[in-house]
Amino acid sequence: MQRDFLEPNGYGAVLGNDPDALRCLIAPIGRLRAAARGAGMLVIHTREGHRPDLADLPPAKRARGQPKIAIGDPGPMGRLLVRGEAGHAIVDELAPASDEPVIDKPGKGAFYATDLESILRNRGIRQLVICGVTTEVCVQTTLREANDRGYDCVVVADATGSYFPRFHQAALDMIVAQGGIFGWVAETAAVIAALATDPAGPAINAPEAWSELRETFYRYEVALVAGDFAALADFFWRSPHTIRYGLADQQHGREEIAAYLQSQRAIRDKTEGVWMARDLARTTLTTFGRDSGTASTLFRLHDSGRTGRQMQTWIRMAGRWQIVAAHVSFLDFALPP
Repeated sequence: MQRDFLEPNGYGAVLGNDPDALRCLIAPIGRLRAAARGAGMLVIHTREGHRPDLADLPPAKRARGQPKIAIGDPGPMGRLLVRGEAGHAIVDELAPASDEPVIDKPGKGAFYATDLESILRNRGIRQLVICGVTTEVCVQTTLREANDRGYDCVVVADATGSYFPRFHQAALDMIVAQGGIFGWVAETAAVIAALATDPAGPAINAPEAWSELRETFYRYEVALVAGDFAALADFFWRSPHTIRYGLADQQHGREEIAAYLQSQRAIRDKTEGVWMARDLARTTLTTFGRDSGTASTLFRLHDSGRTGRQMQTWIRMAGRWQIVAAHVSFLDFALPP
C-alpha cells in the first residue's frame, strides 16, 4: 500500500493509471489490520522498490512500462520505485507500527530475494491472510510463492484491488478454481468475524504490546509527578467519550480533563515542583491483543501519607497508546511498609 501506487503523483499515476481505484481499499485494510492486531496476529508490510544504484533491477523489468518513463527515473515524489524516496513509503493511513516487519522486495512477490520466509518460519506461522495491491500482480505473485512453500492462504477480496476491475476479478477466480488451487477468497467482514470468535481469544501480554504499554504508563507517571499538565492531557484520547474519575472530581471528555489539569497548576506551584510525588505498589499491566490494555496500581502520597488506587483503560490508536477511561480514589487503610 505504497504512495507510488495510491497517490496522484506516484508511479502508477505516471504510467496513466487512476490511483482513486485503489485508495478505497485503505479503509477496509485498516479495519482488517486492527482486527488482526487485536487477535495478536503478526502484521507484515511489503514495499516494492529497488536500491538507489538500481543494481537489483533487471534490464527486462526496467524496459517495461511507458516508453519514456522507467523505474529509477525522477518523478513528482522522487525517483520512481526507489527505496528511500517519498513515493516508496507506505501511505500514512496504514503506516507500520514500530514492531511490525517491513519487507522491501525488488520483485512482485514478497518471498523473492527477501527474508519473509525466515520471519514466518521463526514464528511458526503457516497461515497467511493477504491483502493489498494489485490483485493480479503483487498479491497473486506472493500468493503463488506462498502456495508453493506450503502455506495456507486467504486473499481478502474487498481488501485487494486493481486499476482494472476485470483483472481483479479474474485473479480471484484463478485462486478458487479447481477447489481452491491456490487458496481461498473471503470478504473483510467474514475474516474479522472469524478473528473475533477465535476460541483462543486475544493474545494476553504479547511481549511487544506489553512493553509498549509499560513504557507509556511510566512516561505518564513521570509527567504526573512533575505536574506537566500539557503532557498529562496528551495521554488521554481526544474524544468526548473519554472519562476520568478523580479523587474528588470527575470529567467527561478530553477537553474537560485538560481544563481540570490546568486548574491544578496553582497547587503544583506551591509544592516547589513536586506536585504529586508518590510510591507505587502492586502495579499490574495487562494487554489484550495488539491494541488494548489495562493498568492498575496502588500508591502512597509523600506529602500526606495517604494511600490510593488507580485504574486506567488504554487503547492503541493512531500508532500510540491513549487512556480512554481512568479512575483514582483514596483507600481507608494504609499500605504495608
